[in-house]
Amino acid sequence: DKFQYPAGVGKHIATFNINAPADSDAKIRVNVKQDIHGSLTLSSAQMVEEIPEPEPAPAEEGAEAKAEEGAEAKAEEKKEEVKKPKLKKTNLEFSISRPLDWTMTELQREIEVEVDMSNGDRVVRETADARNELESYIYDMRDKIISESQLAGFCTEDEKSAFSTLLENYENWLYEDGFDATKSVYVSKLAELKKSGDPIESRSYESKARPNAMAMLQKTIEKYTSWLNTSSGDENYAHITEEERLSCQKMCDDSTAWMYDSLDKQGGLAANVDPAVTVAQIYAKNKEVTDTVSPIMHKPKPKPKVEEKKPEPADEPKKEEETKTEEPAAAEPMDTSEPMEEEKQ
Repeated sequence: DKFQYPAGVGKHIATFNINAPADSDAKIRVNVKQDIHGSLTLSSAQMVEEIPEPEPAPAEEGAEAKAEEGAEAKAEEKKEEVKKPKLKKTNLEFSISRPLDWTMTELQREIEVEVDMSNGDRVVRETADARNELESYIYDMRDKIISESQLAGFCTEDEKSAFSTLLENYENWLYEDGFDATKSVYVSKLAELKKSGDPIESRSYESKARPNAMAMLQKTIEKYTSWLNTSSGDENYAHITEEERLSCQKMCDDSTAWMYDSLDKQGGLAANVDPAVTVAQIYAKNKEVTDTVSPIMHKPKPKPKVEEKKPEPADEPKKEEETKTEEPAAAEPMDTSEPMEEEKQ
């Protein structure tokens, strides 16, 4: 009554059952801790038993008398130390039951409920985002198509009038019948509006991006044309064949003609009509020129061929007298005899 528990609800959080011997009066030591949820749980249980010390064997009378004399002599110097009893610890099995815990079936059921709620929140959020996106598009385009600095110059009067009427009708629908529409309805309504608005925005983008794209293409053509003119007598490009040069020259000439032809066609068109050439086509032409000429321009120079040395014929064995050190000629024996005395006249 104090805590206003509902009728029939158990008040026990957990029950710990320890398997201890029934005929033992030994102490049970338990370790209790909190889990990650803050609930108490049992981590271990031990039975602690005190092992009695065996009594010492009776000593002989002489030895006993000597021991008594020694004990009396040391009694005054120090006290007898108290020995700690030996303990035996035995781990016990235990089980935990929690009446408030859910079964796996109950837990899975609540998980599914949570997922359904999350999906419902996601649908509500995405629906609100789709509605806001539609509303923002209506306000944004309604102002842009009447502004000379934005989209007014890129749509005809008929397109402007028809698009303005369509935007107004969708705005009225949004605050009346479509206020509680679903996400898919908002998405489809936005797609219908973009069918009229995207061509106008595309013309504006093409008009702003076309000059830079054409300048890039012209710069690419001039770079490769200059290389063709200056590399004809250059020894560093002597390995490029005449056919490769002609293919590069043809690509540059054809691209130049295409560029000026596109500029002439576009120059005669008003800003509120679709362009004669798109920025994507200009970028594609620039890539085509680069992919054709650049590999030839940067073609590596072939390495010079290394002539293989012919094996030299094996030398004929030299004559023995040429290969061996000539032995010195035998010296004449020295005359060791005494000189003869001159004949006496």
